[in-house]
Amino acid sequence: MGKQILTLLSSIFIFLGLCTAQERKDIGIQVGGSYYMGDYNQGAPMYHPSPSFGLVFRYNLNKYYSFRLSASYNSLKGAYAVSSYYLPGVTGSFSKQLIDVNGLCEMNFMSFNTKHLSKDNFSPYIILGVGGAYLEGKVIPHLPFGIGIKYCPIPRIMVGCEWRLSKTFTDSIDDYNNVYEGSKAIFNNNDWFSFVGFYVTFRLNKNSTCPVYK
Repeated sequence: MGKQILTLLSSIFIFLGLCTAQERKDIGIQVGGSYYMGDYNQGAPMYHPSPSFGLVFRYNLNKYYSFRLSASYNSLKGAYAVSSYYLPGVTGSFSKQLIDVNGLCEMNFMSFNTKHLSKDNFSPYIILGVGGAYLEGKVIPHLPFGIGIKYCPIPRIMVGCEWRLSKTFTDSIDDYNNVYEGSKAIFNNNDWFSFVGFYVTFRLNKNSTCPVYK
């Protein structure tokens, strides 16, 4: 646990170091719940939800596209329910902590900026990217994607909610290795983790406004 907290604090300092005052950059926090999907949960959303919190850094290319970097601390847990379905071999329960760092491309469906203009202060969006999760001494690559909505209630402040899914390339989150045909392992047996929650970001100030946002 101490190593995980130290890693998260290191990520905070990296974010702060990146965030020099520029009109295109946002920084903020995210809070919500995380949950797992795998052999013990084959698709139910918000299965055993656990706390999740982290930091968000966004670089806005224009009113439709942004690059985003985030780091978060998540808890994942699950248990085998005999009454739901049958799993061969040794089954049980698990509870783990996971630190996730990901890079995302954020694509707005509508024109959006944080100057609180009535026509540009709300938009749904989709996200797609790559990431790495630190779990029990190992780094697990994953592919995050999701949907969300964001709103600018006052200039430079953005609030949003998001549902993000992450497809991993491991079957070890739940400590249960299912019996499978090797050729189907990547598609059928690897575990997922997800985030559902809210975030608040602040547009960093600059003396002159970037031409893209004029």
